[in-house]
Amino acid sequence: MKKLLLAFAMAICILLPLAAQNNIRITGTVLDKTDNSPIEQASIRILKEKDSTYVTGLATDDAGKFLITVNPGKYIVSVSYLGYKESFTNVDASKKSVVMDNILLSADGIMLSEAVVTAKAAEIAIKGDTVEYNADSYKVQPSAVVEDLLKKMPGAEVDSEGKITVNGKEIKKILVDGKEFFSDDPKVASKNLPAAMVDKLQVLDRKSDMAQMTGFDDGDDETVINLTIKKNMKQGLYGSTTSGLGSDDRYGVSGIANYMHNDSQFTLMGGSNNTNNEGFTDNAGNSFRGFRPSGINFGGGNGIIKSTSGGFNFSMTPSDKLKWGGNTRAGRTENDVITSKHVERFTPNNPKGNLFQNTNNKGENKSDNYGVDFRFEWTPDSLTKIIFSPNLQYGKNRTSNVSEFISSYEDVNDSINWGNSTYFSEGETRSANARLEISRKLSKKGRVVSLSLSGGFNNLDNDIDSWSKKATREDLKPDSISIIDIHTKQKNNGHNWRAYLSYVEPIGRNNFIQFNYSFRKNYSVADQNTFRNDGSGNYTIIDSTATKNLKNDFINQEIGINFKSVRAKYNYTIGVMLQPSRMNNWIITPKESSEISNNVLNYAPVAQFNYLWDKRHNLRIDYSGSTTQPTTTQLSSVRDESDPLNISYGNPNLKPTFSNRFRMRYQKFNPEKASAIMVFGGFDFASNDIVSRTKTLSGGRQERTFDNINGNWSTNLRLIMNRPLKNKKFSINSMSFMSYARNNAYIDTLRNTANNLNLAESLGLQYRSDVVDFGLRGNIRYTTTNNSLGNLQDRTVYNYGGTFNTTLYLPYNFVVDTDLNYSANAGTTQGFELNEWLWNASVSKQVFKAKNGTLKLSIYDILHQKTNISQSFSTESTSESRTNVLESYFMFSFIYRFQIFKGGAKMSDMSNDSGPRFGPPGGGGRPPRPL
Repeated sequence: MKKLLLAFAMAICILLPLAAQNNIRITGTVLDKTDNSPIEQASIRILKEKDSTYVTGLATDDAGKFLITVNPGKYIVSVSYLGYKESFTNVDASKKSVVMDNILLSADGIMLSEAVVTAKAAEIAIKGDTVEYNADSYKVQPSAVVEDLLKKMPGAEVDSEGKITVNGKEIKKILVDGKEFFSDDPKVASKNLPAAMVDKLQVLDRKSDMAQMTGFDDGDDETVINLTIKKNMKQGLYGSTTSGLGSDDRYGVSGIANYMHNDSQFTLMGGSNNTNNEGFTDNAGNSFRGFRPSGINFGGGNGIIKSTSGGFNFSMTPSDKLKWGGNTRAGRTENDVITSKHVERFTPNNPKGNLFQNTNNKGENKSDNYGVDFRFEWTPDSLTKIIFSPNLQYGKNRTSNVSEFISSYEDVNDSINWGNSTYFSEGETRSANARLEISRKLSKKGRVVSLSLSGGFNNLDNDIDSWSKKATREDLKPDSISIIDIHTKQKNNGHNWRAYLSYVEPIGRNNFIQFNYSFRKNYSVADQNTFRNDGSGNYTIIDSTATKNLKNDFINQEIGINFKSVRAKYNYTIGVMLQPSRMNNWIITPKESSEISNNVLNYAPVAQFNYLWDKRHNLRIDYSGSTTQPTTTQLSSVRDESDPLNISYGNPNLKPTFSNRFRMRYQKFNPEKASAIMVFGGFDFASNDIVSRTKTLSGGRQERTFDNINGNWSTNLRLIMNRPLKNKKFSINSMSFMSYARNNAYIDTLRNTANNLNLAESLGLQYRSDVVDFGLRGNIRYTTTNNSLGNLQDRTVYNYGGTFNTTLYLPYNFVVDTDLNYSANAGTTQGFELNEWLWNASVSKQVFKAKNGTLKLSIYDILHQKTNISQSFSTESTSESRTNVLESYFMFSFIYRFQIFKGGAKMSDMSNDSGPRFGPPGGGGRPPRPL
C-alpha cells in the first residue's frame, strides 16, 4: 500500500508540471502601419527559435487581435498578410505569459512609389469592407460642416431633406472615432460638425452588436460613416459659433463645442434658423405622416422651414472594462408648404381615355421632438461582453391643410368631379425601447454563447377635424354633391418584446456552425372613432364608414442554423431559418366585425461569399430570402367608404410574399496610382407579390383592393471610378448607373406590366492647388416606362444638367466660393418643365491674428430660378408635382472658432487646407501690397 501511495505521489509530481507546461499565452494586436487600422485574418505562425520549425498558428480576429497558447520556451512570432511585408519578432515565453507590443505591418515593395514626395494623397482608399475618403482631398471653407465635404465626394449624394447616400446606400448613422454620435440621426453630425476636424471619412457596412459578438451576420447590418478625428485635436476643446442676418428676414444662429480627452468625447450644440437647415430629423412629424391628406409632404427642402434645436452627446471610457455614452436632444420645426400636383391615372377600359387630376395644396406643419438615448458596454473579463441600450422619445405635431382638386378624362374637356377640403390635426406620440445583449466566449477558441433581450412600447394620440365638399358629374345626370364634416379621434398603442439565443461551435480549422432561436411578440391596437357634424356644430353622429377598431396579435419564432468557413483568401456562409408564426387580427366596425387568424411556416435561406485578393481588392456576393405577411389592412374585407371618390378594402385570401435578394460588390484600390474602382449590383424577384387592384367607377370614382401576382423583378448596376491624372492636381471620377424593373398590377380587371428602364451617367473633373480648387461635373438621366396595355401612354423623361464650383484662396485671407448648377428635363407635362440655373456664391475673410474669425457674405439663388419639381411612375399612374421653395436671399455672417488643445496645437490645425502660401516657408510671407 505504501508503495502504491508513493507511486501515486510521484505521478502527481511528474504530471502537474507537465499539465502546467501548456498554459503560457502569447497575445498581441496586428495593425496597418499607415493608419493603425486592425488587420483581420492576418496569419500568425509560432516558430521555434533554435531551428524555425513550425509549432502552431492561427488567424487574427476582426479587431486584429490574437491569443495563442504554447509550452514554455523561446519562439519566433511570424505575422503575414497578403500585400504586406512579413514581420518576425523573437519572444521569450520561458517563465510567464507574453503581451507583445502592437505589430505594425508595412506595405510590401510594390507600393514603394507611395512614398515619393511629389505623389498626391489618395482621395479614395479601399481597406477590406471599408471605403475611406481622405478629407484633405476636398477643399472647403474654414466654416464648412461635414455635409459640405460629403457633397464634394464622388459617389456621395445629399438630397433636399438632408438624407445621405454613398455609393447607392442610405447612411443610417454617423460615428465619431467609432463611437455613437446622436444615435440614429446622421443629419446631426452632417449639418453641425465642422469639416475641419475630420481626417478620414470611412464608409462601411457595420454589423449589429449581436453579429459582432457571434461572428455571423444576422441581417441587421447598416451602412454608416465613421469620422476619424485629426490626432492633434483629440486632447482639448474646440468649436465654433455662427450668427447671420439676411434679406427677407432670414437669419441663422448656431454653436457647437467639442471636448475630447483620450477616449472621452463631449459635444454641446444648438441653433435656430429659417433657411431650411434642420438640425435634427423631425421624428414627431414622421410619426404622423400616414395620417396626413394625400398630395402634401412635409420635410426638408419642401416649402419654407424654420427650426430650432439643441442637444448634448457624450461618450466615456472610465476603464478598460466599461464604455458608456448617450445623448439628449430637443427640436422644434415649422414647415409651410404649397404644392401643385398632376396625376394621370390609367383607365384602359374607358373610351374617354385616362383620368387626369390636378390638385393644389397649402399646408402648415409644426412639431416638437424630445429624445434620450444611452448605451452601456461592459467587459468584466476578456471572455464576456454586456451591452445595454435604452431610449425614450416624445413628440407633438400640429398640421393644417387646405386643398382643391379637379378631375377630367383625357378626351373630355369638362370636369367630371371637383372639390375642396380643409384638414387639421393635433397629436402626441410617446415611445420607449431597450435592448440587453450578453455574449460569453467559452473555453474552446470560437465557441460563443449569446443572449439578447429587447422590448418597448409606443403610443400615439391624434385628433383630426376635416371638412370636404366634393361634386361628381355622371353621364346624363345632374351633379352629385357630398359634404363631409367630421371629427376623428385616433389612438394607436402597441408593445413588443423579443428573446434571442445563439450558440457558435468551432468545427475543425476555422470552420464554425451556429444554432440560433428567437421568440418575438408584437401587439398593437388602432382605434379610430369618427363623428359627423349634427348640424348644430357638435360632432355626435357616429360615422359608420370610418369608425373602426383594429387589433393585431403576432407571435413569430425563428429556428436557424448557419455554417461559416474562413480561409486566408476567402470565406463563406450558408444557412437557413425556419419561421413559424401565428397572427390574430380583429376588425370591429359599427356595421360588422371579423376575425382573421393565420398560422404559417416561412423559411429564409441565406448565403454569403467573400473573396480577398488582398486587403484593397475584394469581391462580396450575398443572397437572402425572406417571407412577408400581408398587413391587417390588406387582409381586412371591411370597406372604407369615408372618401366617396376613393373606396378601399382588403382581401382575406392574400398569400404571403416570398422575396429573393441578390447583392454583389467588387472593390479595388491601386495605391500606386491612387485610383479606385467600385461595382455594386443587385437583383430582386418576388413570388406572390402583394399589389393593388384598382377599378374605375362612374364619375371618376375609384375602388381599390389587393391581390397576389407573380413576375415582379428588378435589377441594378452601379460603377464608380476615381483616379488622378498624370498631373496629380487633376483627378476624374465617374459614376454610371443602370436599373431595370418589371412591375405588374391589375387595372380595371386587366393585368398591366410596366417595364421601367433607368440609365444615368455622372462624370466629374477636379483640380486642386494652393490657390484655386474647382470642379466640373455633368450628368444625364434617361427614364422610360413602357406598359403592356396598348392604350396606356408610355413615358420617356430626360433629366440632365451640370455643376461648376470654384474656390479661390486670395491674398489677405480672402476666400471666394461659387457654385453654378444647371438642371433641365424633357418629356414632362406642361407646367412641370424644368430649366433652371441655380447660382450661389460667397466671399469670406479670416480675421484676427489667430485667423479664428471669419466674416462671410453669402448670396443664394442669384438668378432667381430655383424650383422644386419631381416625377414618379408606377403601373397605375404617373405623377408630377411642384413645391414652393426658399427664394433668393443674401446673408451676412460672422463665424468665430475657438480651441484649447494639449501641446499647443494651433487653429490652423483645424483647417482642411493649409491655405495659400504667398511667401517662403517658415517666414511671415511677403509684406502687404500697397492699396
